[in-house]
Amino acid sequence: MGVADAFAIFVAGVGAGTINAVVGSGSLITFPTLLAFGVAPVVANVSNNVGLVPGNVSGAWSYRRELAASADG
Repeated sequence: MGVADAFAIFVAGVGAGTINAVVGSGSLITFPTLLAFGVAPVVANVSNNVGLVPGNVSGAWSYRRELAASADG
């Protein structure tokens, strides 16, 4: 994998993280991108899920007040 490929995957990851924090569908970008660059399907699935964890954590942290309010009923 060359520098251009790694950069394209990085850009797709940043875009997916942004989308995932807002609407939760970042996997629609990252998984096909990994497959397009020749990553094996199982490895792409695991990488996709592990790679989106920071976005999920930061999204939950950003919406912590709203989450706490919804937990209170």
